Amino acid sequence: MRRLDVETAQKQQRALELRNLGLSYDRIADQLGYAGRSGAWNAVRAALDRALVEPAREQRIIADQRLDLLLQRVLPAVLQGDLDQVRNVLAIEKRRADLWGLDAPKGVEVTGADGGPIETDVGQLLRQRLAEIAGVPLTEQQPVALDVGDGDVGI
Repeated sequence: MRRLDVETAQKQQRALELRNLGLSYDRIADQLGYAGRSGAWNAVRAALDRALVEPAREQRIIADQRLDLLLQRVLPAVLQGDLDQVRNVLAIEKRRADLWGLDAPKGVEVTGADGGPIETDVGQLLRQRLAEIAGVPLTEQQPVALDVGDGDVGI
């Protein structure tokens, strides 16, 4: 495994930053002195690989960095009193929260039609379904036998 020198790592990071800005690989190659678009692509790929993330996270990281760039443009205006830019800051932060799932619900609560908890006897539901499959009526505590070919299964 070849050691990565600091200058190469910085150049690859700069390639990633330029890609985040939306530059084509051809343009990145021109700006950073790569022989062609494949060199620029390899540089961006290497920078992402060092982040040790899976592909879906890579796209989130790129999008998050773009949001940082946008925020850097509008936040100074807000801090200088331009309250019209507050909406832009909030939109950027809302997009970031959506991107990373920060506002996702913490759990799911299942309720009945009346809004109350649902109480279910899973065994009873299974007995009812098996009785339907077997084509037999089901009394309250009657066990159901279902022929599965190798023998009977009782519930």
